[in-house]
Order: sequence, then C-alpha cells, then structure tokens
Amino acid sequence: MGPIITADGRTIYFGRENSPDNIGGINDGEDIYVTTSMDGVTWSKSKNLGPPINDAEVNNMAAVSADNNMLMFCRFDGFQVRKRTKEGWSEPEYLNVRFKNEAKTMEANLSSDGKAIVFTSKLAQNLFYNPADDVLEKDIYVTLQDEKGNWGAPINLGKQINTSGDELSPFLAADGRTLYFATNGRPGYGNYDIFMSKRTGNSWTDWTEPVNLGPEINTVDFDAYYTLSAAADYAIMVSNRNSIGASDLVRIKLPKELKPDPVVLLMGRTLNAKTKEPVSADILFEDLTARKEVGVARSDPKTGSYRITLAMDKNYGIRAQAKGFLSVNENFELASVTEYKEISKDLLLVPIVVGESVMLNNVFFQQGRPTLKPESFPELDRLVEIMQENPTVNIELGGHTDNVGNKEALRALSENRVKAVKEYLVSKGISKDRISGKGYGGAIPMVPNTSEANRQRNRRVEFKIVKK
Repeated sequence: MGPIITADGRTIYFGRENSPDNIGGINDGEDIYVTTSMDGVTWSKSKNLGPPINDAEVNNMAAVSADNNMLMFCRFDGFQVRKRTKEGWSEPEYLNVRFKNEAKTMEANLSSDGKAIVFTSKLAQNLFYNPADDVLEKDIYVTLQDEKGNWGAPINLGKQINTSGDELSPFLAADGRTLYFATNGRPGYGNYDIFMSKRTGNSWTDWTEPVNLGPEINTVDFDAYYTLSAAADYAIMVSNRNSIGASDLVRIKLPKELKPDPVVLLMGRTLNAKTKEPVSADILFEDLTARKEVGVARSDPKTGSYRITLAMDKNYGIRAQAKGFLSVNENFELASVTEYKEISKDLLLVPIVVGESVMLNNVFFQQGRPTLKPESFPELDRLVEIMQENPTVNIELGGHTDNVGNKEALRALSENRVKAVKEYLVSKGISKDRISGKGYGGAIPMVPNTSEANRQRNRRVEFKIVKK
C-alpha cells in the first residue's frame, strides 16, 4: 500500500514490507504503520498498528475516511471496512459490492463524502481487453453508494482516463472532482508517471485530458501512490530516488496549477447539549438548495471528535444524529469561500426530555414575510421524521424576531411564521393536535440586538418538547 494521509494532514498510514518489526517478521509481506504530526512537517517515529489490523499476511489498507474513524481494505473480491469503537477497531465487514479481480494487486481510494470508491482492477469489462491475445491491463473504476447505502456495480472511468497500459494508485482529492493516478500507458519521464485529470460534470466518465505532473514530481523511475490532505498544500508520495531503503515517502510542495479546488475542513465534537459529554453520532450533511444528502461521517465513539470536508459554492445543512437525542442543525453558506479554510464547530444533541428546546437553524423565510423558502424543507422534513419516530411526543413551536420595528407587527410576523411551520408539518401527516405554537416577536432575544449578526441569531424558530 502507498501512503494515506488524513484530511487534517496530521496522520499518515503506510505499508512496510519485509521488516523485522512486522508481525510476521522479515518474511511478512506487508504491515501497516502510522506516524503523526502536530504541524505537518515534523513526524513521530512510525509505529506498527499491530493486531487486529495487522497479521502475518499482506495487509492491504486502501483508505481512511475523512473523519478518521473508518479504515478500508482491498480484497481480491471487494472491500472490507473496520470502524473505530470505544475499545479499538471493529471486526472487518464486507461492503456490499463484489467483483472478481484478475490482478495480483489493487489500489483504492474513498471519496471524502464517503459516497464513492475509485479503484484499479482487472475486470472482464476493461476497455482494452482483447480475448484473442488475452491481454488484460488494470483500469480505474468507481463504485457509487446510493441513497439506501448500497454500492453499485463498478463503472469504468472511460478512455479519457484508462489506457492500454496499467493504471495504478488512483487518488480522488477532497473536492470530489480532481483525480490523480499513475500509469505506464502515456508518454512520461519514467516507467510509471503521475497524472491529474478533473471530472467535468456529474458523470464519472467525463474527464479533462490528463496532465503529466512534470519533472519536478515524476522521475525516470517508478512514481505512484500520490496522496493529499484537504489543504492540498503538500503531496505525499512514494519514490525510490535517493531512497534510504527500497523506496521512501517524500513530501512535495504543490504549485497552484496542480492543486484541486479548495474545500472547507469542518471539525469539532458531537456533544450532549446539557452535559457537554461526548456522544457517538453519525454526521449527515446535505445540499440545502438541491435538497440532497451529499455525505455521511461518524464521530469518534470515545471523544466525539469529527471531521468532514465541504466543497465550495454550496449552502449546507449539517447535523449529528444519535438514538435518544434530537439534533441541532447547523447552516454553512460557502458561496463566498475561495480558498482552503478550517472551521471549528461542536455539534450539539439534545436529549429527548420534556422542556428541552431545539433551534431550527435551517428554516428560512422570505424577507419580512411568513413564507417559507424551499431551503427550509429538509430541516422541517427532519422534524417530521422525529415526530413520526416518537409518536407520543408533542411540541410547542416558538417564533422570534429581532427588535427592529413595531413590537406588535413583529409579534404578528412571528405568529404567522409559526403558523406556516405548523401547516407544513400537518401537510406531511403530523396531527395538528400534537403541535402548539406562539409568536414572541422580539420579547425573548438570545443575545443583545447590538449588531446585525446578533439580530440574525435572534430571528429564529424553535420547538420545545411539551409531552414525551
């Protein structure tokens, strides 16, 4: 396996062959090691991950999820994953995508949203397979996860990417569109060179003409296994040029033209809103404009820490989800972000108990009117799901404004907005008897109305559990 760097750029997993420190000793084909860094420059002494991750066989780790809480492994007939638990790592389980790989080796990479796996394989549907001469080279494929969590049949990325030679070590950057891969089927500087191509639409077979990364990165020798953190400021890759052993990991600063599109790295913890204790949760993020879920992550079961990467130019809704809790949805508008950025934000989960209130952060109205915007529907549909899953729960809606304007007009506006939310819930099948509501105008501010940012926080809709 090549190097695998986590989204935050602070941990690298890599394979080491024939080392006396391997589980099976010097005759062990490969074990997985890990090294960490506080600054991305100085790295700790590498450490063997040990059992149960490593054994005396070849341990072909393929990817780590963006949240660093799931490891993925290549098998000759599919993919296995291990998930982080409070005690360590779970037993391996197969993903529900299976195929027959004819190659002795394969490589794979998991997209940052967890919805796609790009991988190399020798399959019967390879583009340049000629049964007459029985020549079958490795191509790059993708398998996609559907809305129900099922993985689809492998899709060949097409002749814009694949050649009559071998393709190796595909890496899909955090933007979900920029692909780096090695091949010996294109003109280059050595026997394998690294190339870059960008996906041009929503299809996985439409790509720009691959670009050779150039002589500063590619050499006359073998060059492959290229990986990037979300920041994409440096690349980590395998090289045997002036190496200490058979091959080494090297770090290369990237010029702008070789970088993927910038993303936002969102990180924090999932916490009990009352006790501030960590909660193990699934984190779901959706494109509010398209009303579509675009990614899933998990928080660390022990610490509650999470990380997700978000592409630019979208309005996201983010929520943590755990049994026995109500999620507080957060809104992130990234249209104005043009370069890599890190945002820290804890996600709160409210225990389902009488008297607890939850803010509906992603409910939006037309300016000065009680008319719901379509971007509000995913948040309200989530509230519908909560009430369907908890059929004995009754809620009270509360509408609030800032203090700018006539007090009575503000109270009436908040009252009408509560009515609009209630009407939406009832239209989705929730009994009107389970929903009460009141408009408070500007009488109960969350924060002083001393700035536009504060006034925006005070313009809100909440719901409170009045019966469990």
